[in-house]
Amino acid sequence: MSAYAKAATAALASRGLWSWPGLHPWISPLGTPEHQHMPPYLENNPLPQGYPWGGRTAKNTNYYQETPNTGVTRHYDWSVDRVACNPDGLFENQCLLINGVFPGPTIEANWGDWIEVTVTNNIPDEGTSIHWHGLLQTATPYMDGVPGNTQCPIAPGSTFTYRFQADLYGSTWYHSHWSAQYGSGLFGAINIYGPKNCEYDSDLGPVMMHDYFHGYYEEAVQKTLADPASGQNGPPLADNNLINGKASNGPAPMASFNVTSGKTYRLRLINTSAAAVQKFSIDGYTVTIFANDFVPIVPYETDVVTLAVGQRSDILFKATGKPTDAVWMRAFRPPACGPSAGGEEVTAAIFYEDADRSQPPTTSAGPNAYSQFCGNDPLSQTVPYYPMAAGDPTTTEVLPIKFESNGTALLWYLADQTFRINYNDPILLEAKLGNLDFPEIQSVHNYGTNKSVRFIIENPGNQPHPMHLHGHNIFVLQEGSCSGDGGVQGELPGGPGANGTKRDLDIDHGVKVKREGEGSCWDGSITNPENPQRRDVQMLQPGSYIVIQWFQDNPGVWPLHCHIAWHLSAGMVWMVLENPDEIANEMQIPSIMSQTCRDWSAYTGENVVKQIDDGI
Repeated sequence: MSAYAKAATAALASRGLWSWPGLHPWISPLGTPEHQHMPPYLENNPLPQGYPWGGRTAKNTNYYQETPNTGVTRHYDWSVDRVACNPDGLFENQCLLINGVFPGPTIEANWGDWIEVTVTNNIPDEGTSIHWHGLLQTATPYMDGVPGNTQCPIAPGSTFTYRFQADLYGSTWYHSHWSAQYGSGLFGAINIYGPKNCEYDSDLGPVMMHDYFHGYYEEAVQKTLADPASGQNGPPLADNNLINGKASNGPAPMASFNVTSGKTYRLRLINTSAAAVQKFSIDGYTVTIFANDFVPIVPYETDVVTLAVGQRSDILFKATGKPTDAVWMRAFRPPACGPSAGGEEVTAAIFYEDADRSQPPTTSAGPNAYSQFCGNDPLSQTVPYYPMAAGDPTTTEVLPIKFESNGTALLWYLADQTFRINYNDPILLEAKLGNLDFPEIQSVHNYGTNKSVRFIIENPGNQPHPMHLHGHNIFVLQEGSCSGDGGVQGELPGGPGANGTKRDLDIDHGVKVKREGEGSCWDGSITNPENPQRRDVQMLQPGSYIVIQWFQDNPGVWPLHCHIAWHLSAGMVWMVLENPDEIANEMQIPSIMSQTCRDWSAYTGENVVKQIDDGI
């Protein structure tokens, strides 16, 4: 047994299951008795009309067009290091940590604040970058944090400062976008305080649910990409499941949360997994979902919350129990929704004010806690609180998915294209120079000045794909089956479609266009056409399709990708080039972005870079 496991076991016996003081210093305070509840907003802002965001409300403000400017900057100073760790007490591992904490420090800001994060890369032999998931970066597209796209990587020994505005509000996370680094711990939560669309008494803060692998992320990537002929069949199997970096399968102490009888609590659920769908539930209770990703919604009740990788749901938990109660919170990884080895479930304790903390709860899981369904809740159930219609698109494409070997590695393809980034030559910086002739392997697709883009993404395979678009909230217009007579089952451009037509792509002003309804699974119907669901990640189920759409109102180069780390590593990326004329003629990109490339060039001039996958 490791030294840490022995210490954790001793802690269980001497101080109780949920007591953390004296254990390893990399343990995050999230999910421990020492964690304080989050405020309704940070109070060192000006408070016009009583709030930092003034009179703006969730009902009266189009947050895509109007962002308050508080004049306040939140500063963070981070060091990224590779350190020894053992979150579940079962395996001595190597983790990538920010300021020595797992998960990383929580960023807090008010809607409209500026956030400034200085990142020093102390990993001796890897670059890194940090992506701020779900933030639009409308004023700062070069701060999106994707190496080879918006910047060169932060070289070992170098420092870079990100500066961007909290342009949406709610719950999200940050993570490395270098390869699959975040699978080894390089992630954390972001709380952006803003208007409420429902009332509660207190904010319990982030509840990050994530799969955990006994091994450094590079091992998992190599297994994923290995050709079957090599005898290494990926993708890797997760070894455990964690809540806020803490396990219940193993000798390490568990996470816990404190509540008071009669009060209502906000929980910020975030799926920070590398690959797993997470099913969240609280024994014997229903919860109320009132926001998905960065989109407030009309609240509805459920007994289980399903989150794909990258998704968030803000929920209300009403503490209606007795002061002496204790109940289990659960996060379950359905094996049907991704590869699993063991530890499919992690539990955390919710203790009422007079509960006996020395004893575990004795409650039982609800009837749907172990559901094997991989999809999100029905589109009809999720209604944005601020209504908005998608309208008709100005261009439409069909993107079928396939998975096959290129002769040396197993890769993912969208519309018969896979992807690999060039760390030394970022796409956005080339677009700023007016250079739009990109190598095919970078999968850059120029949508020009089209006002609205619609994609029909078809998944004939047996694996789910949480599809994420940077720089936008997407309308999710429809989803459904792609099997049987109406399906494609593996067809690709040039092959027969659902209606017997060819999938040849027309060319319109340099943009590849697939006309609506030709050869796709979709029948043209839209759920809630006057106010369809919006979010920044949507689960695409096996044998199914989704129809997504967005307004081209944010010039930049935005990756559309599957958020399963192993699928992303294996090339499942489609780069959306949005309004290149405005990028070249109007976008002011600070010189510090070019400095990242000078620093990176100096490093690569003396060191060989191990780019073991597509790079992001």
